[in-house]
Order: sequence, then C-alpha cells, then structure tokens
Amino acid sequence: MIKLTDVTVYYPNTDRPALSSVNLRLNEGEFVCVLGKSGAGKSTLIRCMNGLQQPTSGEVYWNGEPFTNKNKEQQRLIRREIGMIFQHFNLIPRLTVLQNTLTGMFGYRSSVKNLIGIFSKDEIENAKRILDIVGLSEFENRRIEHLSGGQKQRVGIARALLQKPRVFLGDEPVASLDPGTSNRIFTLLKELHDRHRLLSVINLHDVDLAKQFATRLITLKKGEIIFDGKPDDFTQEMFDQTYHS
Repeated sequence: MIKLTDVTVYYPNTDRPALSSVNLRLNEGEFVCVLGKSGAGKSTLIRCMNGLQQPTSGEVYWNGEPFTNKNKEQQRLIRREIGMIFQHFNLIPRLTVLQNTLTGMFGYRSSVKNLIGIFSKDEIENAKRILDIVGLSEFENRRIEHLSGGQKQRVGIARALLQKPRVFLGDEPVASLDPGTSNRIFTLLKELHDRHRLLSVINLHDVDLAKQFATRLITLKKGEIIFDGKPDDFTQEMFDQTYHS
C-alpha cells in the first residue's frame, strides 16, 4: 500500500540526513509501531508517507503509484485517504468537539464550503456516529479547551476516522498522556484498525506499548532502519542498540 524506495531526506543547513536510504513496504492490515530516540527520523518518516515532507532523493509510492512527483491537487486527493493523528492534537480550541470532528471532511469539500463552515445533515449525522464510536457522544457541544488530554486525542481520532481513511498515521499520539490513558487510546486505535482493515503506522517511545499492540516493529537510529520485524523478535540487545549504543 505504501512503499519507500531509497528515501533520503536532508533538512536545510544540515550535513547529516534525517533519513538515509530507507526502503520499506507497508501493507493493508499491518499495525506498525516505529521506535527510536528523539531525532532518529520517526517524524520525518511519517511526513514522507503523507506527502508533507518531500524526499531529497528516492521515491514514495501509494498503491504502486509514485506519490512525490504528483501535483498538489493529486496529493490532496491521496492525502484525504490518510488519517493523521498528532501528538499535540492540532485541534481548534474555540470550536466544539463536533465542529473539530467535521474538519475531517475538508478533503472532500470545496474550499468555499469549508470557509463558510456549513455542513449537510448527512455529514453532521456521520460525525455524530463516529463520536459515539470513540466514546464522545455526550461531549459533541463541548469546546475543545474544556477537554482532558485523552478526550482531545479521541477527537483527533474521530476527525481522522471521518475521512474514511485507508491508512492511520500517528506521530507520538500518546506522548503527552498518562500510561492508563495511553493504553486506552491504543486499545481504541487497534479496535478501529481491525474493524476497518487499515494500515496503521504509529511513532512512539513506549516500547512496552508497542510490543503489546503492534504486529510489526520498526526501529530507527540516525535516520536508518536497524530493526524491522515481529515484536517478539525485538530483543534486549536490539533495545540497547536502539536507545543506548
């Protein structure tokens, strides 16, 4: 579904690549967790997958089609099938839970409709249905600024799910949450992943959480993949190589 071929990324004024000759093939149904220290290249990898970061060299493919050389409109059409969940939620505090969730429809609507902010009855009902799925039906009219961190992340998941995505990408979506809330968010993500047969790729630091939920682990170090396999095969030696050596 997503394939990276020899993807290298240099940021301006740096002499070391954020990603170095990364080769990956990610398939429908996989729940992939990406581990690595801060600065290992995890966020850059995710941004390459959804077209927010253009590789310096190499190619990203979406269902066999090159993604990186498409124009902005073509990339927008692809990106609406990619639900993105952020560490800091990327929600609009002054808007309600329902209004923030409805922004997940923006990729399917005209810019004029989005600017006016008027949604059809069907769009609103669909958003309410998804809020019920993530356990927020009682909060639809509450402003974002009055929610807990875990509730905000559920809004982010609802917004992404409203896109009817084929792929869930998460960039440290539970980094700012306590362990209990993190586990509940991951349980919800895995349930939605299984129900909709998605490809999910989630960056995180919590190795135990990754080994509990992932079907595949990838670890990055200095922009290079040093492990790609089953969680049970991620040994203490690989942990030390990833985080300590």
